[in-house]
Amino acid sequence: MNQFFDPNKLTIGVKVGLELEPYTLNYPLGNTKNTWVADQGGRPFVLRFYDPKRGSSDDFLVNARKYLNLKHPSITPNYPPFYSSLWVYNLSAVCGGEKLYSYLGKYPEGAPLNVVISIFEGIAKALDQSHKSNLFHGTLDLNHIHVVNGVGVMIAFGHNNWLTSITEDDADLRFIAPESKTAQRKINASTDSYSFMRILLASLLGESKVSSDGRIDLPSSHSTISDKDWKTICNWCRTPVKQRPKNLIDVIRLLRANLYQVTANKNIDRKPVKKKFTIIKKHKLALIGVSSFFFISTILAFVFNAPDEEAFPQTQAPLQAAKNSAQQTPEDEFKLLPNTLQDELQNGDKAPEVTKIQPSTFEMGDRQNVGDDNEKPVHTVIVPTGFYISSYEVTFDHYDLFAKSTNRPLPSDNGWGRGKRPVINVSWYDAKAYTQWLTEQTNENYRLPTEIEWEYSIRAGSGSSFWYGDKVSSGYSVCDGCGSIWDGKSTAPVGSLLSNPLGLFDMHGNVAEWVEDCYHDDYIGAPTSNTAWNDESCDSRVIRGGSWFDIPRVGRSSTRYRADPNLKASNWGFRVTRVIKSDATL
Repeated sequence: MNQFFDPNKLTIGVKVGLELEPYTLNYPLGNTKNTWVADQGGRPFVLRFYDPKRGSSDDFLVNARKYLNLKHPSITPNYPPFYSSLWVYNLSAVCGGEKLYSYLGKYPEGAPLNVVISIFEGIAKALDQSHKSNLFHGTLDLNHIHVVNGVGVMIAFGHNNWLTSITEDDADLRFIAPESKTAQRKINASTDSYSFMRILLASLLGESKVSSDGRIDLPSSHSTISDKDWKTICNWCRTPVKQRPKNLIDVIRLLRANLYQVTANKNIDRKPVKKKFTIIKKHKLALIGVSSFFFISTILAFVFNAPDEEAFPQTQAPLQAAKNSAQQTPEDEFKLLPNTLQDELQNGDKAPEVTKIQPSTFEMGDRQNVGDDNEKPVHTVIVPTGFYISSYEVTFDHYDLFAKSTNRPLPSDNGWGRGKRPVINVSWYDAKAYTQWLTEQTNENYRLPTEIEWEYSIRAGSGSSFWYGDKVSSGYSVCDGCGSIWDGKSTAPVGSLLSNPLGLFDMHGNVAEWVEDCYHDDYIGAPTSNTAWNDESCDSRVIRGGSWFDIPRVGRSSTRYRADPNLKASNWGFRVTRVIKSDATL
């Protein structure tokens, strides 16, 4: 009989698993010591240890293997479990979001309909998909859903389904179906639907409306849902199995229909909108969806990249002329700077290529009113001086030079290859260390982009959700649903898809990118001129841009989410800003 290690004796810093590649325990999750965040080779994982007091190790391992092939962006990935005479645990990715329980604390009277739809749409699709394969979450509650940039992601999917009974340490029993809490515990699509609808109601009405025994005092109506549809939702929330929805995406469709109706009614009184539709109807522009897109893209490309008789040559002669001319204005000097450049490192290698970005003013934030509260209010920001920003995300080629030069461990490439792929599995502190090294190597000022610089650069003069429009289109992004061959599988080599009109690649997707700023819950009090928004106490930093792992809306120009600066992930990377000196010289 194996003498498995007692999970209650686990402590921070203990190394578990194989001796050559152990996992180092960082901190426990939940009320017991069965679940930990651990680090292996600079990558964080969640380890859930087998508890001999609660069942057989065979059941634990069979259940863990059952959920290995479950794949959806709204479900954290699972990895093969580990088994030895001492250790038995399963493995999953770290989500990095905010628990729905704490997220709803911002909405004590219920979240707005658009917020609820954003959180639950992906979850509904993921549950419907998994149910077709007879795979079930089993313990879905407010703590097993994390919110990442306004989108819901389920954690611990199926991890407790080996248990014959569950306790309050396993799940919030208020949201668990009655038949899942009996001695003959049942786990199926219907029990997941029960939990889904109860959590949805807690989001629409406020978490406090769910009593300790799970009862919800349902109001007769809802302010943003029609009476007919509200009655349907309430019927779906009843305890009898036959009342529960068979397809959860139908619930989202019903909610979205109400959101559309509210939006349409609000637009009736907006004269510019009415005029716009009149023009479209009058001219019957059948090809507007395609023709206007390429027309606008061409205009933007011309505006931002039009050859300039002074700026186009990238020789040193005009630069020297700028230095020697006492009558050159800052604007003249800025024009004479090359559009792109690569500084030399002390060992003869090159720093990342950077692209010149001109001064301007723009509207920052969620202009389409489809995002989370942390993208609001929309506000005018001045970028008073130009700057350079990476044309591409920093690659393994560039980062590995730094790591080897400074005797730092090389970050894992997840088996996808290094070279021209964006560096991944680096923390905010790693990214900052790299920019400091570039500064020392080049005698120029490198840092991470400010949030203002980053959003200004991704927009490239646009006011839409993406620089090319409000809906994701194939050929522009790598995300889970963007139409590339890498979607939901891995990173792509940088520059594999089209650049935006400023000449910047992979701003939407591929890897989400660290920026300089501390995270704030909204833009109230945000800087109105280009500067990093930092505090004396800064527990979280900002990630922007979405990734190969995320659904399209996470890669919008205005989306932003928090991350612990110590954490690393296979879908996080960064790019750099090169500051232009005040005299505009090189």
